[in-house]
Amino acid sequence: MLKLFKLIFSGPFDRIMGSVDHYVSNETKRGDIAASALARYAETAAEERADARRYRVFWFVWCLWSGSAGIWFALITLDTIGGFSWSIADYPPSVKPYVDTIVASIFGSGGLVATAQAISSAIRGRR
Repeated sequence: MLKLFKLIFSGPFDRIMGSVDHYVSNETKRGDIAASALARYAETAAEERADARRYRVFWFVWCLWSGSAGIWFALITLDTIGGFSWSIADYPPSVKPYVDTIVASIFGSGGLVATAQAISSAIRGRR
């Protein structure tokens, strides 16, 4: 009876489980390929940004954008907090994502540097 049961269910069961294992293996390989492609894309993008920062034109355009965005941000803040009647409009929707990225990069990088310096000075102070 055991041999008959094993004979009937071992073949189809082994084929089904082999098929499932093969499918999972293929999905894992696809995920690995996608992850490596994404990692390579991120590395390439970082290299391109690092290469662009070597030129003065990049810094001129970046200062032009961030300077005007900073002035606009200051005027919006003063108008909102101070209650002036300047009626300064918020950033246009087409520009807002870029300005948000610039402001976040300026204040975010400054905040991270200040935090790292505070932690390192605290560690140095303990020794």
